[in-house]
Amino acid sequence: MTSTIVDCSGVGAGGITRVLSEVVRYWPAGRPLRIVAAPSGWTPPNDRSTEVDVLSSQDHGRVGTIAAATETLRRATGRTAMDTRVLSLSPSLAIRGSRLPVTTIVHDLAFKLWPHDLSASVKQYRRLSYGTAIGRSARLLCVSARTRHDLLGIYDVSYSRTSVWHPGSDLSVAPGALPEPIAAVRHRGGRYLVVAGHAAHKGVELAIEAVAQLSAYHLVVLTGGQPAEEFRRVAAESAAAPRVLFLDRLGDGEYAATVAGADAFLMPSHFEGYGLPAAEALRLGTPTVISPDPALLEATGGAAVRMDSWTGDAMIRALRQVEAGALPPATTAPGGRSWRAATEHLFALLTSDAGAGQTMAARQGG
Repeated sequence: MTSTIVDCSGVGAGGITRVLSEVVRYWPAGRPLRIVAAPSGWTPPNDRSTEVDVLSSQDHGRVGTIAAATETLRRATGRTAMDTRVLSLSPSLAIRGSRLPVTTIVHDLAFKLWPHDLSASVKQYRRLSYGTAIGRSARLLCVSARTRHDLLGIYDVSYSRTSVWHPGSDLSVAPGALPEPIAAVRHRGGRYLVVAGHAAHKGVELAIEAVAQLSAYHLVVLTGGQPAEEFRRVAAESAAAPRVLFLDRLGDGEYAATVAGADAFLMPSHFEGYGLPAAEALRLGTPTVISPDPALLEATGGAAVRMDSWTGDAMIRALRQVEAGALPPATTAPGGRSWRAATEHLFALLTSDAGAGQTMAARQGG
């Protein structure tokens, strides 16, 4: 029986935790999962189909988590048969402990291509963790063709070692109640736009610039509980300040309701590895505006209105297209594929990589 050890030691709060939950939810029945360094407070979905064993959690800070995960992987892979797979959900130093071949998912190379908001210690950690993942992984799964290209260009990782794996984009819950601040806007007959804003590269300053000239709209900034203070400063100095709402982390139902009820979802990012929120918005039926970033075009299948530059004026022009109903035809299904289909593909990739993994194990004296 094939079992999979999932290393989560490189996973923080946010989108990759979502990947963990959805992959566990749809993992094939009868194929056990063992989770190493589960995010703090995370629990497996109740509606999953397979057995899940949480071997360890992230309870010791970054250094302690990596050390504990390394040792847990060493023990877990030292007594398993070779039909066990090891999947790392994000580049991590802990895979040095694995005695079996590892497949690592690479979401982006932002620390190389958009490092402006990162501390020196974070950049150093990511250099080490990515170097480890690239050096020791049998295969690297990239969430977009853009990330696959970046690996080739920056690290000279050949396409023979990489594959593209697109995440799913359907939500596991129906829209719930709107958060109170948005409900109040709606009660007054107001309209609102939503922008993802939990990191400096999300381009929220462009949305604020645009909304300052579009008095009909409020702007809802989704911070995921990690607000970028630069965006708060820009908002406070804008003429649109009374119409910019920063929301803390939302529950899944609130998130779905907020995005589904918006006049448009905005993702004017300066850089993306994929752009899952934009794909989710399209699946919810919300018109979506994206920056010229190529990963966002890939994630949305051409169904989003694309800004022609990274400026507030370009955002306004894109929103005028939305208001006129001039939406582009999708080249793929709007919103991409389901998490069930994405998980089936991931499992197939892990299974097909068995031969490559055996070769890597032999090289490492596995």
